[in-house]
Order: sequence, then structure tokens, then C-alpha cells
Amino acid sequence: MNDRFPTLSDSEKYEEISLFLVALFRSLKPIWDKRKARSSTYQTRKNHRVEHILTWIEANYTIPFRLDDMAKSLHLSPYHLSHLFKEATGISITEYIAARRIHQSIQLLATTKKPISLIAEEIGLTNSSYFCKFFKSQMGITPHQYRKKWTTT
Repeated sequence: MNDRFPTLSDSEKYEEISLFLVALFRSLKPIWDKRKARSSTYQTRKNHRVEHILTWIEANYTIPFRLDDMAKSLHLSPYHLSHLFKEATGISITEYIAARRIHQSIQLLATTKKPISLIAEEIGLTNSSYFCKFFKSQMGITPHQYRKKWTTT
């Protein structure tokens, strides 16, 4: 091509370049497909790990949370665990557990007459005054006000 190129007219040069590019892209396609398949496998593996993390959280959100314990249980480093979860969900593990605990406490406040201190324990918070502060920061009202509002409506 290098020898022929100077002898070609402009239109022939464009055609020759186009044909060269088509041949180049065809030869690169198998390489791209391999990389795409590898990337897909990696993504599937990542999703599988995140599913394990979510399963672990669902089984353990009712106990006090420690990232080191979770990482050890899932055989991941704390950094990798946090990074993987945040990348997949867009929020941190702590934020997710907080939301899960609030969800469960709302359900218990609305459907049971359990004391607030017992609800706090059931969602993994051993200090009921901290639970009240935590609940109010998330919901804008205290657990008692929420329960009262729910039962009067």
C-alpha cells in the first residue's frame, strides 16, 4: 500500500483508505469481542458479590454493624467491600443499613405495640435514645410521634 499510494488519484486514495480501515476493524473485532466477554464475566462476578453483600446485610442488619466483621465473613477486604457496594448501588453500606433499619422500625411502629426500646434492639441499635435521635434525623419526627400519627390516621 505504501508503494501504491503515491500513484493513486485522490478518489482512489479515499477508497483505498476506506478499504484498509474496514479490513483493520474486521481484524480487531475478535479482540474486542474477547474483551467484551471478559468484561461481561467480570460484571457478572461483581453483581454476584454484591448480591452476597445484600444477603449478608439482610441477615445481619439487626446486630450492631462493623465493617471488619462483614468483610471477614464475606472474605473480602473492608476497602474492596465498601468500594464494590458503593459502585453497584450508589450509596455506602452504612447508608443502606440505616435505610434498612428505618424501614424495619417504621413497619414495627405501625404494626405492633412493642416498646420503642425493644424496636431499637430489634433493628440493631442497643441505645434507645440514640434510636430516637437517629429516627428523627431520618424521618423528621420521633418514633413516638410517628406511631401516634400512624394510629390516629
